[in-house]
Amino acid sequence: MDMARRLHILWFACLASTALAPGPARSEGLSPGATLAIEAMLECERPAGGWMYVCPPHSGSHGVTKVVNLGARLANALNFEPWEVVVLRSPGTPAAGLFLLEAWEISGEPRYLEAARRSGDLIVELQLPSGGWFSEMPVRGSELAAWFRWYAPWATLDDDVTTGATRLLLRLFEVTGDELYRRSAIRALDLLLEAQLPSGAWPLTHRPTWIRAVSPSFEDLPSLNDGATASVIETLILGAEVLDRPDLLAAAVRGGDWLVANRFPSPMPGWAQQYDEAGRPVPGRRFEPVALATWESRHALDALLALERAVGDGRYCEAAQEGLDWLEDAALSPGCWPRFLSLDEGTPIYLDFDGRPVDNPTQAKRPYRWTGDYGIPDLLVRAGRHFPQEMVTPRIPGDAGSCPGTPRRIRSRLESRNPRARIGASGTRLAAQRPATGDPCAADEQTARADPSPPSPSRPGNTTHP
Repeated sequence: MDMARRLHILWFACLASTALAPGPARSEGLSPGATLAIEAMLECERPAGGWMYVCPPHSGSHGVTKVVNLGARLANALNFEPWEVVVLRSPGTPAAGLFLLEAWEISGEPRYLEAARRSGDLIVELQLPSGGWFSEMPVRGSELAAWFRWYAPWATLDDDVTTGATRLLLRLFEVTGDELYRRSAIRALDLLLEAQLPSGAWPLTHRPTWIRAVSPSFEDLPSLNDGATASVIETLILGAEVLDRPDLLAAAVRGGDWLVANRFPSPMPGWAQQYDEAGRPVPGRRFEPVALATWESRHALDALLALERAVGDGRYCEAAQEGLDWLEDAALSPGCWPRFLSLDEGTPIYLDFDGRPVDNPTQAKRPYRWTGDYGIPDLLVRAGRHFPQEMVTPRIPGDAGSCPGTPRRIRSRLESRNPRARIGASGTRLAAQRPATGDPCAADEQTARADPSPPSPSRPGNTTHP
């Protein structure tokens, strides 16, 4: 780790050494809109930390996974004390903790750091023996329901579950220097290394070997669905920076190389949701076809751009620019994309619950995000492309957005009884005032547009980018 990075970490640790010390407030402060969103999000926090599916806390509890709901039915039959379901899938508790930490860094408000630490402490308590986390977890106070550790022995890698929790722990360690967060993050990072497939990609879940042998599933295969593979790459890059671990960056590079190798050929160089071991696209659930997937492609492009910043390999810029060109052309209308496009002609695909084709998204399986902006306009702008500013909204994992012209909700996201809506709104409003980082490929793209001549054959070896 270089000296500048060490000083950066030490500086944040010193600032956070006393719990009530004001944070490193930026001169511009937290915008009124971001402050409103963060406060609305905090209204839904559980006393012991974490967020559920309902707001205010204790107004009800339910899960959406078969594992948790079956456990609830058994507990009710046995008259066990009920528990609450803490949500980790994004937008969930890890995302909320990261936004609170960012809000503290901007504003210096001690309550935000305290709440971020409550989230981190809860995540440490909920960590499974595998080193990962499940998309939703039954808790009483700050303790995981005892039965869950043996009933759910796998870890969720999609929906930014294990990856989001890991990034929060890494950031909390940066800021506080607390070894509790570092140790927990290392366990999670070791799981991500163990879960990497021989191809270089990651599956949707990491299950014990015996379960994979007894009950094979597409969830054990290479996947980009709901951010799998892409979110792992970005998390490993952060882990390599914070912990000075070159092995983590090497694993991220292997993942990036898999992304480059498994793009569809021109003129549609995007990615599918799901693959087999040989890199062939395969279906997922009944309503998830073999097709190009725009939302997943956006996550893949984010990962490639993050790798370009980390290692300066021109191959990632080349693949990213081609993918961005395709996404621009794949829109249904300005600011609106279908989730799936056919491999032959690039036409939208909509399916009902049983996988039968239907004519439009209103007839397709619900709930499912068949169309949206998917954060693609924001990605295009960050990559140096032009896009109407009124259509640009940053999207966190799990937030598909909506197409322009979609009827607005009667109740705003900040008034929703679903905390996940408030968390997503907080991420959007914080991103709006986040300093531009400068995309590593933007200069190359601008030069290419000004000079359409083909690149020099030596360009792939030139890894110098601004």
